[in-house]
Amino acid sequence: MSDLHKRVLTALIGIPVFLLALVGPPHAVLPEGSTWTALVMLLSLLGAVEMLSAVERQQPEVRVNRLLAMLAVYLPFDAWLSVHEQAVFLMTARSTVVVALLMAFGWEVWQAERRGRLAVWQNVGYGALIALYLGMLFSAWVRLRVVDTGCARSALGQSDGLSLVLMTCAAVWACDTAAYFVGRRYGRRPMSRLLSPHKSWEGGVAGVLLGTGAALLVSVPLSLSPLSALVFGIAATAAGQAGDLFESALKRELQVKDFGGLLPGHGGVMDRFDSLLFALPVVYLLSHFLPICP
Repeated sequence: MSDLHKRVLTALIGIPVFLLALVGPPHAVLPEGSTWTALVMLLSLLGAVEMLSAVERQQPEVRVNRLLAMLAVYLPFDAWLSVHEQAVFLMTARSTVVVALLMAFGWEVWQAERRGRLAVWQNVGYGALIALYLGMLFSAWVRLRVVDTGCARSALGQSDGLSLVLMTCAAVWACDTAAYFVGRRYGRRPMSRLLSPHKSWEGGVAGVLLGTGAALLVSVPLSLSPLSALVFGIAATAAGQAGDLFESALKRELQVKDFGGLLPGHGGVMDRFDSLLFALPVVYLLSHFLPICP
């Protein structure tokens, strides 16, 4: 089976699961965004494991601080709690995180003494990068899902955030597809010889155009402002390609092709969701400034 066939098969299985978690059950069954938050936390966990495993495989002297890295899994949950105003539980959770951080730093002291060598900057630094890179950006996924200005409920029965996530996914996936095929056929000018020599400006421009077109196309059935969808589409596709290049930089420095092999044809979780990881937070930020209603 060719790599392309594997990519298509994985997408045919994965996209329905992704969308089911995004939409979730009726509000009477679970609070809005619950299944989405669970999926995001799972993606963050898998991504964190992939990244720390790649670091330690390529740099045997490093022992990434696990407690610190796992903050990436907690931060999306913290975002969900904060938007649902679970104040008492939120304070308890955050207090637990402070205790965990103190334990993580204490662990480095004990490890340094036990192993007879210092690697605190490396161990903590890699752990902090994983926690911030995944935790903060995935948290924006959760916050975007529950954005609500009352526009889209007549169309989908749920918040505007659901429409914004769907629009962003359509834009980014169309962008990735166009960039891949146009880049392979017509790509002449590398976007970055150092980070990803196979990505071309021709493919990148085609991705922005087709991705923005997809955002405009789905904006009508999703009850979103077409003018705002135009801006969202351009921003999401540009941010998605920047996210792709950033992850390429991380992999290039570690000298690995993929962070994992969980998704056949795509690599690992981080290899598949690197574009959305940047795109959804950008759309979340813009949603504070652009009108959502048509």
